[in-house]
Amino acid sequence: MNENILEIRDLYCSFYVKVGVSRILNGVNLHQKRGTMLGLVGESGSGKSVLAMAVLGYVKKPGKIEKGAVIFAGESLLEKSEEELIDLYRGKRIGLISSNARAHLNPLLSVGRQISNVYIVHSLGGRYTKESKDLAYQKTIDMLKLVGINDPERRYDAYPHELSGGMAQRVMIAMTLINEPELIIADDSTNGLDVTIAAQVMDLIMEILDRRASSSLLITHDLGIVAQCCDEIAIMYAGQIVERSTVDDFFSEPKHPYSSMMLNAMPENRKNGNRLEFTGTLPNPLDLPVGCIFHTRCPRVMEVCHKKMPEMSHIDEDRMVMCHLYQNAKQ
Repeated sequence: MNENILEIRDLYCSFYVKVGVSRILNGVNLHQKRGTMLGLVGESGSGKSVLAMAVLGYVKKPGKIEKGAVIFAGESLLEKSEEELIDLYRGKRIGLISSNARAHLNPLLSVGRQISNVYIVHSLGGRYTKESKDLAYQKTIDMLKLVGINDPERRYDAYPHELSGGMAQRVMIAMTLINEPELIIADDSTNGLDVTIAAQVMDLIMEILDRRASSSLLITHDLGIVAQCCDEIAIMYAGQIVERSTVDDFFSEPKHPYSSMMLNAMPENRKNGNRLEFTGTLPNPLDLPVGCIFHTRCPRVMEVCHKKMPEMSHIDEDRMVMCHLYQNAKQ
């Protein structure tokens, strides 16, 4: 189970807009072991969703991947053509569960047809015969049952606008899982949902992942979800991974000052008199600071932080942190 399902190496991605170059990913290094759930956490605007799009090859103009590598199951995705990504990876081996599911569903097709089409294209070779349609229909009904939708035969013919937010999110999960992908990217998949529905959606994702021994990259800003669901955690700040750890180690002893600020901002920790205050805002990606990208907000800033970007230090086998405080650790 130690084989990496996903490796992201020194990934840079920028958006060329009228007012300048917006540098969203700034040397992302991240790996995920097969069969695990990895939580990717950061403030809004830290680059989490752009990273998900980069993994799937969805970055289009004015965006551009400047350099780096994305290795999925030993294969370099950035070297694949658009046709290869569509035919072999997107929706087949890598699934994406987006937030605001209704906005990602086709309003002109019933949800059942949409799920069936995904199955026909990726698992049945795109052959729209009577046999393939019948098989896809039954597979879709089974998936709708699996994600907890009652009366799936009737819901098959429903249109997105006829579904509640929670129901639409379950349809999106069914569509993502119908081809049994090896890696599932859940990009803030509970955003905007009622707290009770959000908990049900997360329980559903975890149950299905466990049943199928799949891997999941869970993108969120909610540390509570990560604490309950994930094996490991990666903290993202201004397009960089600044800390990576097992969930238990992270919550017991965060290493990076930004991680400490995030943890201490949680409601249950606000009464701690020694906590680091969460001050300032993310730097403007059009004008990133020189040196450590976090030094403008860091309560432990040193002179070197203004001049030099820290390297990723390996605290131990499962723990890495990008901070000058740990530069004497094993590189």
